Amino acid sequence: MLKKAAFVAGSFFLFVSHAVAADALTVDAAQRFVESLHSVKALGDRLEAEGKAEQLQLDMQPKAGEPFAPYSKSVTALKAKYPDEYSELKSAVKPHGFSAEEWGVTGDQVMVAYFARKMEKENPGAMAQMEAMDPAMLEQMPPQMKEQIMQAKAMMETISKVPPENKEVVAEVEDDLDAYMEAEEAAQAGQ
Repeated sequence: MLKKAAFVAGSFFLFVSHAVAADALTVDAAQRFVESLHSVKALGDRLEAEGKAEQLQLDMQPKAGEPFAPYSKSVTALKAKYPDEYSELKSAVKPHGFSAEEWGVTGDQVMVAYFARKMEKENPGAMAQMEAMDPAMLEQMPPQMKEQIMQAKAMMETISKVPPENKEVVAEVEDDLDAYMEAEEAAQAGQ
């Protein structure tokens, strides 16, 4: 599940942030977000081809003590490092009724709720397993592995705190998200 979550987060490349207060997630916003993914995909593919996506993926990785907010972090990083592409993102999401920052916040809400629903269905004990990990064992791990575990834990902590109302909203668009994810995974596998 974590590997799939990381793939999905990485495959979107662009995820937003800004210190914007998150409004309650609505079905309308979730639907518009899902519809926007196709508009943003071309920009993401181009960033990947130009070697810019890797740095954005590093910037969006969760850190201990931070919430998992890949879309928000990616938008912030895009704005800071690639202003021309940030302008393209703004243009891509505007027809869907979002500013870039709003799109990022909504993307975080939708995708974190989506991951929460998937985790509840596919691996309901994952958080308990993560919490049961012996801290002494973590200290003995190589630094790179330790960092990956800490990132997974930060992501799972955010996922475990998703409001039930957001999960209910995402249930309304889950089939569309599943279809998009499956198409993205197939495209990645075909490369």
